[in-house]
Amino acid sequence: MNQVQVKCNRIVRVGSLGDGGWNICLDDGYYPTKPCLVYSFGIGGDSSFGVQMHKTFGCEVHSFDPFVKGPHRELSHYHAIGLGDKTGTYKGRKFMTLLDIRRHLNHMNKDICILKMDIEGSEWSSLKKAMSDGELDHVKQIPLEFHSPAKGAKFFRNALNTIKKLMDLNFRVYLVDRNNACRYKNDRNIQLTKCYNIYFIKVS
Repeated sequence: MNQVQVKCNRIVRVGSLGDGGWNICLDDGYYPTKPCLVYSFGIGGDSSFGVQMHKTFGCEVHSFDPFVKGPHRELSHYHAIGLGDKTGTYKGRKFMTLLDIRRHLNHMNKDICILKMDIEGSEWSSLKKAMSDGELDHVKQIPLEFHSPAKGAKFFRNALNTIKKLMDLNFRVYLVDRNNACRYKNDRNIQLTKCYNIYFIKVS
C-alpha cells in the first residue's frame, strides 16, 4: 500500500484539505479537459471535490451517495445511489453496479476521466464487479480509499487479487496517503491505519 509505482509531476488538491478533498494528476494525458466526465462515489458531509471539479475544470460531475440526508444543491448532478457489486435495494437504499449506472445515465459512449471512490469497504466487491464487466477500460484515474474491514487470510487474499487485477489493467499508484481518521494501535502499541487513500492512473 505504501509503494509508489509511477511519477506524476503535477498533483493538485481538489476540494477541502480534509476527508472530502482528493488529489488528481494533471500531467499530459490525464488533465481533465472538456468534455470530461467525473464519477464521485461517497460524499458524506463534504461535497467539495465534486463542486470544485465542476467549477475549476468544467467537468460534468455525477456524485453518488445513498446515505446522505437531503439534497446537495451545490452539486450539478447528485444521485441517491450507491456503488455495489449488484443492482438492487438494500435496507431501503438503492445500489447499482458501475455498468448499470452508466447505462442508467446514458453514458455508455463516454469515458470516465476520474472515478473517485470512498465507499467504506464496499470498494473491494464493487471494483471486482466493475473489472469483470470491463468498466475500468473507460477510466483514466482512480482516487480511492481502501479499507480493511476484515481480518484473516481469506480477506487479504481477495484484496491482493483485486489489486493485482488493477495492475493487470495497467493502473499504477502515483500517490499514497494514510487516512489518520482510521488510526489504531496494535497489540505491540504500534500506530497503524485501516484506511489508505490510493491514487491510480492508467499508464497505457
